[in-house]
Amino acid sequence: MTPRSILLIATLTALAAPAFAGDSFMPGAWAHETVTVSAEVPGFPQWMIKLFSGNTKRKSCYTPADVASRPEALLTQDDAATCKLRRFSMVGGTLIYDTFCTNKRFPDGLLVASKGHYTATNYSLATLTTGTRNGEPVKIVTTGSGQRTGPCK
Repeated sequence: MTPRSILLIATLTALAAPAFAGDSFMPGAWAHETVTVSAEVPGFPQWMIKLFSGNTKRKSCYTPADVASRPEALLTQDDAATCKLRRFSMVGGTLIYDTFCTNKRFPDGLLVASKGHYTATNYSLATLTTGTRNGEPVKIVTTGSGQRTGPCK
């Protein structure tokens, strides 16, 4: 193979492969923030919910293995929850993420539906969480954002 044909193959491969920034988040350390806009949870006044979980911050390490096998792992907020992915799409800067989760506070489960925008190094989401608690309806509206802060430590 000549150097010219190697260059041509490399160029065509690069053009055919989608750009990394449009496909997923970059691995590394991330800082996240979630803001509770409103919350209707039976047995808890909205002011109490906002006081205890109104603005939350967390950090995570998003590994290359996560990028390859679980791109939605970056968006999971509750490590104690058991979630079943229903829909996940990252196309052209638009992010759609729907999952059904249970945890000790919501054993009946909650549907978490998020839409937003992303680049390889940040995201912003609007999320509607619905379900039931003790047979009564739950509705939680949040916004979220994340920013890659560098390599994992």
